[in-house]
Amino acid sequence: MLSRYLSLTIASLAAIVLVALPTRAQTEGRDQWVIGERHVVTSDILGSDRDIWISLPQSYQFSHHYRDYPVLYALDGDKFFHPFTGVVQQLSSDATPLIPEMIVVGIASQNRLTDSTPTQSLIGADGRESPAWGASGGGEAFQRFLEDEVIAYVEANYSTSDYRILAGYSLTGLSVAHNLFTRPDLFDAHIVMDASIWWDDYLILDLADAARAQGGFDHNQLFITTTSQNYPAPYITVEAGGRELVAALEADPIEGLALTHHAITRETHHNLAAISLYEGLVSVFEGYMLTLDDLYLHPENIALQMDALSDRLDAPMAPSEGVMSFFGHYFLRGVSPTEPDKAMTYFRLNTRYYPASPQAWFALGRALVDESELEEARTVLEQALELDPDHEAAQALLSTLD
Repeated sequence: MLSRYLSLTIASLAAIVLVALPTRAQTEGRDQWVIGERHVVTSDILGSDRDIWISLPQSYQFSHHYRDYPVLYALDGDKFFHPFTGVVQQLSSDATPLIPEMIVVGIASQNRLTDSTPTQSLIGADGRESPAWGASGGGEAFQRFLEDEVIAYVEANYSTSDYRILAGYSLTGLSVAHNLFTRPDLFDAHIVMDASIWWDDYLILDLADAARAQGGFDHNQLFITTTSQNYPAPYITVEAGGRELVAALEADPIEGLALTHHAITRETHHNLAAISLYEGLVSVFEGYMLTLDDLYLHPENIALQMDALSDRLDAPMAPSEGVMSFFGHYFLRGVSPTEPDKAMTYFRLNTRYYPASPQAWFALGRALVDESELEEARTVLEQALELDPDHEAAQALLSTLD
């Protein structure tokens, strides 16, 4: 009997390790790494079919029926889907993730200029008029497409939480700023990467002033990156993306909008997107990462930390279920002498944050059996079976208590 439960423990630990890996698929006898799938959204607003790319966390296949995930919506999805999913994967994996796992939605543009610009203007970054900008001005329709069709599609088909992030770079960074100041309730955090804030004589600054006057912000976060390099005149005569917006918001802050600005020192405008997303997500979820001291010495601090982060974001945040499970098993069976009090703390954290997870209740029940807390173990295992009547390990363990 003991060897069977030890085997289950080893299998659980192996599953935790697999959380860090992308999905693996086999095609014609060859292994492939699959990071996402293409979907087509038929847009009545734009009058065309649009591609979106969706990447799911590795844990999604096991837990989407009992938990919801934040969603990162990334513009320029055709260009940045690969690196951005890699950034999210890296930041949300292993024993000390810096951000929670999330769904990544990459949104491609058929005409980037049309979709990104709030107004029509023929003046470019060199201050000159050119017919090349004639297709501009479709940004408002794109925002309605994003709100009414893309988000609606994602939330109808996936287990999503209410926490949404929008990210864009350069011209699509302009679109992100446009979204923030005209629809402040749609996304909780905006990541603006060296954006074309210069568009139409700095129209975005006027939109920011109008939003400030309306006072429509509540726990919004704005993360802006700019390159520290100046653009070469006379070919580009505007300031490097976003500096004016940063200056305006620092001089006259908007209540309810938390601003963070990073000046990227090494990268140029053309290669700062990945590091901007990395820094932006870490900034948005500052306080999510658990220290090694807390994980090994003071697990009782974890709930306090998550509560503080949830208050700051005005959204419920939870530690990684896989990490909590790993440390629970570690302190129950992975060290000598064992530390059952710490193990119980971790298992109880998972039932608190993932109350609909049958595996969380089973792990707690098994630990209670080990500690001879049989009455509570019976109740906990029955809870696991109520959630999953076919949970064979819970059935077998409960039968030993009869």
